[in-house]
Amino acid sequence: MQLEDIPHNYTYCYATAEQCSQASLCLRYHAARLNEEQDAPRSALSCVTPAYVAKVSAGTACKYFRDSTRLQYARGMQHLFDAVPRSQWMRVRNDVMRVFSCERRFYYAQKGEQLITPAEQKRIKTIFANAGLSAPAFDHYEMKPDWTA
Repeated sequence: MQLEDIPHNYTYCYATAEQCSQASLCLRYHAARLNEEQDAPRSALSCVTPAYVAKVSAGTACKYFRDSTRLQYARGMQHLFDAVPRSQWMRVRNDVMRVFSCERRFYYAQKGEQLITPAEQKRIKTIFANAGLSAPAFDHYEMKPDWTA
């Protein structure tokens, strides 16, 4: 993980492991530590307040916890439709396009300019399975934390 990977408006958490039992598993905690390790750390950012950290220390579940587990994202699908029979091509392609929020996002994902989330990959695999086709192959895979959660 690099500081450039962290979204600009992401909320950091400076709770210590003593203050929060889930700190070592929390993406916000790791983002804060990464920021501190930089030669030129971000000086102004959004973070969980010390008052809230104290409340969580008292045993309250943290609503800001974000799992730091890395997920498998796909990048690119240039050859996704190569093995789709001509008779099914248009329907399968249209169904895959609807997986994305808009047509533009589909094209960015196809070219590899935007990552394809695990949920989107699953929906695409379901489309192929429902059409009786073998599992689709994406161009590349990357392991990254989920910054959107």
